[in-house]
Amino acid sequence: MIVDSHCHIFPADFGFRHDELASRDATYAELFPESGGRFADVEQLLRDMDSAGVDRAVAMGFGWTDPRLAAEANDYLIWATGAHPDRITAFASVNPAWGEEAVREAARCLDAGAAGVGEIHADSQEFDITDAAVMDPLMTLLRSRDVPIVVHASEPVGHAYPGKGSSTPQRLLQLATNFPENRMVFAHLGGGLPFYAAMPEVGDALKNVWYDTAALPYLYRSEAIAAVTMTAGADRVLFGTDYPLLRHGRVIDYVRSANLPGEATDAILGANALRLLKSDNQTMETLPDYLRPGLDVVLIGLNPSTRSVQAGHYFANPRNRFWSALSAANLICRSVGPEDDASLLSHGIGFTDVVKRPTSQASGLSSEDYRRDAPALREKLLRHAPRIACFHGLTAYRAYLRHGEGIKHTGNIELGRQELTIGASHLFVLPNPSPANARYSLEDLTSWYVELNRWRVELAS
Repeated sequence: MIVDSHCHIFPADFGFRHDELASRDATYAELFPESGGRFADVEQLLRDMDSAGVDRAVAMGFGWTDPRLAAEANDYLIWATGAHPDRITAFASVNPAWGEEAVREAARCLDAGAAGVGEIHADSQEFDITDAAVMDPLMTLLRSRDVPIVVHASEPVGHAYPGKGSSTPQRLLQLATNFPENRMVFAHLGGGLPFYAAMPEVGDALKNVWYDTAALPYLYRSEAIAAVTMTAGADRVLFGTDYPLLRHGRVIDYVRSANLPGEATDAILGANALRLLKSDNQTMETLPDYLRPGLDVVLIGLNPSTRSVQAGHYFANPRNRFWSALSAANLICRSVGPEDDASLLSHGIGFTDVVKRPTSQASGLSSEDYRRDAPALREKLLRHAPRIACFHGLTAYRAYLRHGEGIKHTGNIELGRQELTIGASHLFVLPNPSPANARYSLEDLTSWYVELNRWRVELAS
């Protein structure tokens, strides 16, 4: 799954209001000194995401200086999230210098569906990022809600550009030191701050800090990403574009050109952002989809169990035979378990469900669950076009046919290869590996995964 963790979108009329917006807001005037700058609304963003195979985007404002303009932009971001909840995550932008007004606006947006705050820009917003008293009201709110903040970062050397500013590594380090329990994303690779994370005292202060790749092709050669994974860790780097300044494909290629191991690349392109957007001390509402274009196999369950959601991994019940059968069938050439679910993307295998709402038993699902989620599954499969879409169990497959394809009379369906296709994707049905499905032994299940792998190889050739 690919997540762009740093995008900017605006109401469509912003592109026609240059003079008004530049006169009202210092940040806008600095970033867009002339009319005709690069703008995109949510519909354009979605089209470009689809073109590049990006699944989700974190859309945020700039560091607005005018409170009414900030509220207008925030309202649009929140509307975009509500209209496209499976594709867009909103971060609201406020100015810490507003004090209690910043807290009220941030709280309003979080209550309305925003998942964080950002981007803030100390220079144009005219506040001191190292001043704990200025930052404390906003940071206290974010800490209480356990949501992250995105902070513009600047390199202390190199070429100048609009909005570069002075939020350099030393100042960002002081911010992290002042608020060690707040989760923060330092944009633009933190102005180079993670290069210092090999210093023990620096690394300790940055335990809750991530770094995004927004606009990085303008700033560093791609070796910079590999260097940061060595000092700060691959789990601390987030794929971000600064869209529409840069298109998604260019930055995806940039990340991949770092030639990191597949698991590290997958983490940067999506898994890290998914973890960041979920609090470490909260139960996940559901399991994330692990999808990207061109997978060999997408494994589709009926819905996540509450136990798996609590663990944060697919098929986490130790009595479920899925991981044992998958390992025995040698689809991956090594033994795998629940903790490997996200990393299997690099082996051409993804995960999703017919219904995303978790229950302790399948009987807890309602007709509304199927009507809502099965058509969404169809769209995901059409968008990502795996070679094989593989359903776990006849119950899951029949539920999809009824509610995703509108086939009311499913007839006598057998396990294995299916005649129906979903776009370019062939369909396969496996037995349900649940321990409740006593009809099939582990050996029986393994034989079906072997057959799935045989077809996978046949189609690939």
